[in-house]
Amino acid sequence: MRPYIFLLTMSFQAFAMTDAAPGAGIAQPGVDTWLEQIAYWSVEDAIPNAYTVGCGWDGTYFWITNGAGQAGASTGMFYLFDHAGAVVDSFEQNDAPGWGLRDLCCDGTYMYGSVSTAIDYYDITTYEKVGAFTGPISPNRALAWDGTYFYTSSFSTDVNQLTWDGVSGSTAATTVWSTAATSAYGAAWDYIGDCLWVTSANGTGIVDQIAADGSLIEHHTLLPGATMGGATMAEVVWPINELYVFEQGSPDAMHGYDVCPEALERDTWGSIKSLF
Repeated sequence: MRPYIFLLTMSFQAFAMTDAAPGAGIAQPGVDTWLEQIAYWSVEDAIPNAYTVGCGWDGTYFWITNGAGQAGASTGMFYLFDHAGAVVDSFEQNDAPGWGLRDLCCDGTYMYGSVSTAIDYYDITTYEKVGAFTGPISPNRALAWDGTYFYTSSFSTDVNQLTWDGVSGSTAATTVWSTAATSAYGAAWDYIGDCLWVTSANGTGIVDQIAADGSLIEHHTLLPGATMGGATMAEVVWPINELYVFEQGSPDAMHGYDVCPEALERDTWGSIKSLF
């Protein structure tokens, strides 16, 4: 958010506008034209500070997380947006101070998000916190779920795969699944494309596309120079497949991209690369 008075400017110096990330240090590949931007909307008219970081899709609404710090609140908030980008509801996170919950993912029943090493989960119907389990990082920033496993990372090239037993209070078994990310902040599992999309927070604007076996498919520069937060898929009508990434900028905004397999089949990747 942009300050309008001097005192507000001073408060920004005390608490950064973006969840502090490592600086850019890798070469940027070219923009991939097949990833067409199909949606864009600012969240700043509905969210009262610059602490927005994570996003998740529950099948009907986008959940966007907003931290407590700058607003002077003791806990973060969830804001729900419809597919057109209009805010429809808001409610408190459960005792999540500072930046609050980072990236989010949904299994159709619960919305998951992490604070410190805990991964909290909320009922998507009642909006109540149901429980939590422990992940490997403090905090588990990037978060995705593929139907069996969770995936998480935090400003790292490593992406961890988590096996959770479904019991609140337990600790998920963890293994390094991939080292193909550039600097992970958000993550989204693409069920139709059978791959993981990972956003970077290092000022490159790169989104990594990682295959189901953990190998790199491609580094895509979607927003050159941008710092990105969370990521989520929004599968509205099968087989329409949309990737949304959250930009921490001026304004904080959601960007939607067409990643429908009909636009570029997975088999086409090999054909294109064989030409070069």
